[in-house]
Amino acid sequence: MVAFGKKLKERSIEEWQEYYINYKLMKKKVKQYGRQIEVGSLDRRHLLKDFSRMLDHQIEKITLFMLEQQGLLSSRLQKLRECHDALQDEPDISQIHNLREAYRSVGQDLLKLLFFIDMNAIGIRKILKKFDKRFGYRFTNYYVKTRADHPYSQLQQVFRHVGLGAVVGAISRNLHELQNNQGSYLSIYDQPVLPLQDPVVDSIKNAVDRLTHSTNFLNFMAQHALIMQDEDLLIPQDEEADQEEGKYHFMSLLLNLANTFLYMVNTYIIVPTADDYSMSLGAAATVCGVVIGAMAVAQLFSSVYFSAWSNKSYFKPLIFSSIVLFFGNLLYALAYDSNSLALLLIGRLFCGFC
Repeated sequence: MVAFGKKLKERSIEEWQEYYINYKLMKKKVKQYGRQIEVGSLDRRHLLKDFSRMLDHQIEKITLFMLEQQGLLSSRLQKLRECHDALQDEPDISQIHNLREAYRSVGQDLLKLLFFIDMNAIGIRKILKKFDKRFGYRFTNYYVKTRADHPYSQLQQVFRHVGLGAVVGAISRNLHELQNNQGSYLSIYDQPVLPLQDPVVDSIKNAVDRLTHSTNFLNFMAQHALIMQDEDLLIPQDEEADQEEGKYHFMSLLLNLANTFLYMVNTYIIVPTADDYSMSLGAAATVCGVVIGAMAVAQLFSSVYFSAWSNKSYFKPLIFSSIVLFFGNLLYALAYDSNSLALLLIGRLFCGFC
């Protein structure tokens, strides 16, 4: 597997290398923190403070360069706007063609900037994930929330890509106007949306949609909580992360298969035969409904608890539910030999609870 740091270096724009997040340095720093904590030379408070400051510096570098590039694109668009206005009185086909190509050139440079932001956003998210996994903190939640809510947040500039929408709008509107220069006064803002569109604009739209999904704060928090992220499908995980996650993936699969089997047994065998089974233990016919409904009632209460627990950990609640589910089915089966209706009800409650 190729580490993200190497992947970042391979896919980054060469002349912008120094402005990307230094993922290799930060990954090295995380390992250094681990050694310092092991020997007791670094406490938790100083660890979080130092890592926050280092990440803030990296994000500031990214943000200032991004704003600088936005300014250059805006200046080019302003000059093209002046040329565009001059063509309103005396349209010239060759000049219109040249102007259109100039707008497309700005669009291509905008695509480079969008790709730059996207790669850095992935890097920020992955280093935060690595930090939390290494030390067991919920540092990501703290870092994102504090930076997102602050009025001078530089992280917000990266994740909201503030200002780029105006650049995209200027390129899209002007290219559409130049292509549709046949006396029509319709624009990209009119409904229904006109089918005429430049390939560069389509590429920009796709890049913006991907970046918006990738860097949206709510998606960011949700992806961090669920571990799996879209970029994880495109960019291989670090070898170190693969080794850590591989330890329990196979066991999780076996437990899920076993739980599914037990659940199907409860649904298609135990529930249809619950009446006869309960009556064989001397239960009244009305008690049979209680036996069947006990599982659903237990599920109603346990769903809230397991939902909250699974937000913090997936593997531990899976192990716990597997054990209790097996134990519940065992009690249900032993109820016949023990001739105990209480044991039967407890077994059904345990099955519902997990």
